[in-house]
Amino acid sequence: MSIKIGKQILGSCPVIAAAVSDSDLRLLKPVDLKVINLLELRVDMFKSLSEDYVKGVFYQAMKRFSKPLLCTIRLKSEGGRKAIGEDKRYALFEAVAPLADTIDIEIQSNLLKDVVRLAHKFKKPVIASYHNLQKTPGNDYLSRMLRNAQKVSADITKLAVKADTMDDVARLLRLTMDHKKDNLIAISLGDRGRISRIVNPLFGSLITYGYTGSPKADGQMHVRQVAEQLKLYMV
Repeated sequence: MSIKIGKQILGSCPVIAAAVSDSDLRLLKPVDLKVINLLELRVDMFKSLSEDYVKGVFYQAMKRFSKPLLCTIRLKSEGGRKAIGEDKRYALFEAVAPLADTIDIEIQSNLLKDVVRLAHKFKKPVIASYHNLQKTPGNDYLSRMLRNAQKVSADITKLAVKADTMDDVARLLRLTMDHKKDNLIAISLGDRGRISRIVNPLFGSLITYGYTGSPKADGQMHVRQVAEQLKLYMV
């Protein structure tokens, strides 16, 4: 079954998400917006975490850009820029749930079930994510993360794991191909994994992420570079 984030249908072709902070939003260029399908607002990178400020940024983004909005408040242990307590994170998710088109919550977060329920209350799809910044775990472990996301009725599972070798990249690509029907986003992090941001979407990964201001994750490419590379291979 196809999934929609706002008006964007996933699965028919690779979707490019721009990972942006509040300061990045003010500097978005028309040439970048042309290739962006989805804006990932990285709340953990905002200059203020007050609920009014964060909601204000989402309202601005809704008003200025006709792009679906993804709310991410990343755990520091999985790549977040700030250490934010779980009570505070949930309050922020609750504040923006009516405004965001989808929410990303870590599979290993204590908030997983509550945030899935919250998003579904507003009829918004959920991305349940797992980030490993040190290595690519074994396939059994990655498959368990996928099952854990499915158990709580997450709509999409995201696996983003550090690649030390090209074998790591190939293994995650194979997992992506084996789980095409499971609404998977799969990314190999790091310089070795950079190619996965182009290849994996061609083989079933639903979303690939790029940056506009500065990279938000290890191995990210500029959104225009991602679009140019994808264009070479899409038929």
